[in-house]
Amino acid sequence: MVLTQALSYTALAVVAALVGGIIAVYRPPSPQMESNVQHFAAGVVTAAVAAELLPGIHERAPQIVVLGFAIGVATMLGIHRLSKTIEKRDIGGQYAGAAGLLITIGIDMVIDGVLIGVTFLDNPDTGIIIAVALAIEVLFLGVAGVVALPRELGMARKLAVPATFGLLLATGVTGGVLVLEGVTGAPIAIILAFGSAALLYLVTEELLVKASKVPETPVSTTLFFVGFLAIFLLDMLH
Repeated sequence: MVLTQALSYTALAVVAALVGGIIAVYRPPSPQMESNVQHFAAGVVTAAVAAELLPGIHERAPQIVVLGFAIGVATMLGIHRLSKTIEKRDIGGQYAGAAGLLITIGIDMVIDGVLIGVTFLDNPDTGIIIAVALAIEVLFLGVAGVVALPRELGMARKLAVPATFGLLLATGVTGGVLVLEGVTGAPIAIILAFGSAALLYLVTEELLVKASKVPETPVSTTLFFVGFLAIFLLDMLH
């Protein structure tokens, strides 16, 4: 069953989120280490888009691809604006400083989950690569979510954040598979184009922008290409 297979590989990302949260609780990474991980994750996600998602829509009608990309970019810009609005209005009580980030990541988890589900419906091999790539992304997001929380917060509450990320991801996968199972053609192409735009936005406006706050080093730059090559080789060997 597609749903079972999709959820089994999504479990990698769920575990990655929890591992990221545990790392952030017990040994928060240095800014340079965060930058290195962000570069690696950016390379992984870029390769997943280039090797898996874009070839799947290459033969589709241009207007369908443009529509999917446009919706994806508009959605990500809307989420970004929502995050900034929440931060400016100081919403969230004791979580006010992290509320914008946590809501943004939560929405992103649902979108990523739907994308994983759709790729498994379209091509299980593609779904596996996307699930692995997003697991690395979610590892970083688990760290980022916990680091943003108030320091005085208890460990259980902190770890509840990455656990929620994992739950939202699994919910997106389940919803994507159940709603879109049996659907073919233009709707799937639009979702794949949407997902490509969303992930490219993540790379350019989130991972690399935040990584650039720390001076670039040969190691961080190399890790981008290592991440890219790792997923590209995984695709070739799978």
